Amino acid sequence: MSLLYTSRSLQEIFQVVSVKRPWLRPLLLCVLLLLAVSINSVLRVTAPAPDTAITPFMQLWMISFLPYFSACALVLTTRARTGVWQAVELAVLLVGALLLRVLLLSVPPVLSHDSWRYLWDARVTLHGYSPYVYAPSDPRFLALRDFIYDNSRFRNVPTVYPPGAQAIYIVSYLIAPSNLFVLKGLFVGCDLVTCAALILLLRRRGLDLSRCIIYAWCPLPIVEFAIQGHVDALTVTFTVLAILCAYGTWRGARSMTGFLLAVATLTKFYPALFLLAVVRRRDYALLLAFCATIAVSYIPYFILGHGQVLGFLGTYASEGSYNGGIIPLFMDFTAIPLGVNKTVVLAVEYFLDLVAVGMVAFAVVWLRRQRRVSVEAVTLVLIGTVFSVSSHIFPWYTTALLPWVAVLIGPLWTREHGDRKYITSTLAVAMAWYFACASITSYFYSTDWIIYYISVYSVVLVGLGIAGFVAFRRMKKTGS
Repeated sequence: MSLLYTSRSLQEIFQVVSVKRPWLRPLLLCVLLLLAVSINSVLRVTAPAPDTAITPFMQLWMISFLPYFSACALVLTTRARTGVWQAVELAVLLVGALLLRVLLLSVPPVLSHDSWRYLWDARVTLHGYSPYVYAPSDPRFLALRDFIYDNSRFRNVPTVYPPGAQAIYIVSYLIAPSNLFVLKGLFVGCDLVTCAALILLLRRRGLDLSRCIIYAWCPLPIVEFAIQGHVDALTVTFTVLAILCAYGTWRGARSMTGFLLAVATLTKFYPALFLLAVVRRRDYALLLAFCATIAVSYIPYFILGHGQVLGFLGTYASEGSYNGGIIPLFMDFTAIPLGVNKTVVLAVEYFLDLVAVGMVAFAVVWLRRQRRVSVEAVTLVLIGTVFSVSSHIFPWYTTALLPWVAVLIGPLWTREHGDRKYITSTLAVAMAWYFACASITSYFYSTDWIIYYISVYSVVLVGLGIAGFVAFRRMKKTGS
């Protein structure tokens, strides 16, 4: 008996059990939630002090993925609940998402100091200085230095975070000055909004609402936002809200979509590319709302900084790093060892970046006009394209992939959709899911990154290559 036949037989058994005992899946999810909560409770009390050994913490964090993947497998291999049991299951998932985050909210950041810099930016702005002009180490800020300054990093350069992110920092600072717990609480609140918006998006797509577990219970955003307090929580929230709003038919939906996408862009720059996923012909309301929101948000900092609003962005984007995308790593590993001038290498790299982004942009626009690709698929592809040209890909960046995995993923062994097209797309989406979850292993490496490249980058590239090859063969045979 083949492995594929066995998998299908197991799924048929799960489906029969699922129909006869509709309470079983919510019950099993409760058991897995208790296990996840127990692990997070241990994670909370054993979290190391900042800048100390993180290996035990990382090992426990990786263990926390076991109940998560078990719960996801349960949801993806059984039928969706209906009626009362669906409500019960969604309640379990959302309460679980809340518990798993709140448990870790009081833990100080142990892997990154970025959130401390957020508070410093708010302090500087409220004292009438532009964080895009003045670095924290500037002598004029001597009187402002305290534990916020001591815990910040990159103190010799201005900020890189756009005005939308700065606005949230300021709101947090006004609520409770120098209180990191409040700022992280705002991020966690946004993260829960993401979970709710994802449920609505799944409902609109006619999918199992419990697929939101792929994001809601994932240890990656839970730790990176509840403990580390990364601003990417805002980016994910407003991107999901924008895509959800793009399906709206109510009056003002297009303007609201443009506004939400602009807010996402004002937290991290790359969501501007998602205009390719949502803009229609003559979509003037959306484009006007997007451009106006961006312009109005930058005006205060343009005045405050006398025209300087990019801060450290240019230098940050051109920095070489071991956790960069495929294109920057390719250039680093080929041109630099050959003694090619670094300026020339950077110029070629930028050219390749533009070519890659341009080709993908052309492809997604053409596919959208042919109505052969969904908005969510375009969004996922564009995120992957951004990562391929990025000079840095930190684990918290990859949280942006998870909502779209929840919408697009499907069991590889199912017969429900049954053709190779479905299987290849699922394999490609599975690679995005793997990349997001496996990215946390980058915390283990500081000098020798070869193991990381083999276990993460190579696996993803091989998986995508197989999916692309099978899809190409299918298109060649069908002529479509």
